[in-house]
Amino acid sequence: MARSMTDHPESEPYRLATSASHLLHRAEQLASERFTQLVNGAVTLRQFAVLAAVHENSGLSQSDLVRATGIDRSTLADMMKGLENRGLVVRTPSTADGRAYSVRLTQSGAAILAAATQHARAADAAILDLLPRTKRKALVETLTKLSKLAAEAAEKAERAAKRQAKRQARQTRQKAKAETAKAEAKSGNRKPRR
Repeated sequence: MARSMTDHPESEPYRLATSASHLLHRAEQLASERFTQLVNGAVTLRQFAVLAAVHENSGLSQSDLVRATGIDRSTLADMMKGLENRGLVVRTPSTADGRAYSVRLTQSGAAILAAATQHARAADAAILDLLPRTKRKALVETLTKLSKLAAEAAEKAERAAKRQAKRQARQTRQKAKAETAKAEAKSGNRKPRR
């Protein structure tokens, strides 16, 4: 459940200037714009993140990439099609899970990643260089902690959703079984129990 900040009571008007989500978005915009300028449109910052995640762990499934990058499933699926069409990644059926695809970088993808890496570092610097040296490490540590907590919350929600789906499936089977038994009893065709 979301908590309100104690130093901003509900009665006060909402202010973007003190909104953590808005301020994080603005910082991301700064980094993304800097990255885009430097790479001349070769890839977006989010595409770079996917290429970097694939490079770090070749053979990840798209579900693994969702967890690694924080990009939602539908956006990532569209992104993967585009990266594959451009010849930057290749998707092959997973040997571990027949429903999943393993993702690997192509030579072109590795070359784009290598060329864009310095620009990603410059995008990071565009944010960090605005802060005094004494605050940079604290910002990165705080963002790392937020990312980790968000990943843990997402995993917990995913487990809860799976449990709920199993409960619903079990209830549906029980209901169908009860309705079948009721219909058989009504028609007099009830099978004897063994």
